[in-house]
Amino acid sequence: MNDSPSHLPSPHSHTDSLFRFQTIRRVLLLLAIFHFFLLMCYSLPKRFLRTDRNRDVLAYYLVSERVQKGEPVYWPLPEVGPHKPSTPFYLYPPVFSSILAIMPPTSFVKFAQVWTVLLYAVFWIYAACLTRLAVGQATLSGILVAGLVLTCFPGTHIALSYGQLDPFLWALFGLALAVPAIRGAGLMAIALVKPWAIWPLIWAFREGKRVWIGALLVAVGGAGVGMFVLGPTKFYTECYIWIRDVLPSLGQGTWTAGSKGSWSLSFAVLRALKALQLWAYEGGVLPFWARAWLTVSASAAPLLVGWLLRRRSMALQISAMGCAAVLFAPTCWTSYLPLILSLFAVLIGQALASPGKMLNEKGSAKEAR
Repeated sequence: MNDSPSHLPSPHSHTDSLFRFQTIRRVLLLLAIFHFFLLMCYSLPKRFLRTDRNRDVLAYYLVSERVQKGEPVYWPLPEVGPHKPSTPFYLYPPVFSSILAIMPPTSFVKFAQVWTVLLYAVFWIYAACLTRLAVGQATLSGILVAGLVLTCFPGTHIALSYGQLDPFLWALFGLALAVPAIRGAGLMAIALVKPWAIWPLIWAFREGKRVWIGALLVAVGGAGVGMFVLGPTKFYTECYIWIRDVLPSLGQGTWTAGSKGSWSLSFAVLRALKALQLWAYEGGVLPFWARAWLTVSASAAPLLVGWLLRRRSMALQISAMGCAAVLFAPTCWTSYLPLILSLFAVLIGQALASPGKMLNEKGSAKEAR
């Protein structure tokens, strides 16, 4: 073994590495602070003052207006066949329309302004959840950095610009992962709006009574709001219409692609078959085999992921299942993609916790000896 000075580590190497790490950390924090002021002092006011109607928030406003006037929730009904996005279609279950209708009648501009402020609030809630999942606690610096990463991730600005519902779902999913006490409630709240959350919710039931009770309370509360606002008969009728007319259209995916299109991995198979001229699709309702493929893959993918990770932490299982459910859903809009950050945050948190766990195990072994 060569112990010559040239082969010994430099006493300054550790100091240099630490200095570089601290420098990178400070630069990243400065960028995150700059991003915070840019987001809150430029992006938020700019979107707050918008008056145009070329946004998804228009669909939420119109459905709340229809419910308040006693008109049908689903009008007009979506077209038959793969979904074609067009504002102002309202395509969510009746519970969400009932919640929107609780807001007092107002103009579209004021409705959109309130909605915009709420979107930016839940943006930071999701950033706080990501921080807690990654480092164990939601520190101010961590939240600022998480907000910077979230802004740079595909889909975030599309959701904020169009006033989409998705940032609320990011925050609910983050809370369900970061705060186990409300896991059932958070996942059920998402499931009442987006079907993809059903699979992580079912898997989370394995945690026991706490998840069951939270989910049940939210489900009963959501149904109660729906029946109170719409009336019992109309609420059940609108649920039936959503299952009969809206869900089949959404379940057939969409051919819309690109940065504002769908990233569905299951529908990508149909795209490939069509591109390779192995399937002569002429429009209209998808054939039975294609609809069956989309349905089975949307269910099997998250369940398979959960089974493969069954020996890992519940947070990792649920976050991975949620990501799989979104990516293999018949339609996966770009605004769904920021949910993937929850999986990255969980993995980072477990990686950072591993050295400490190993040290504890070594200490226990020494005490045993």
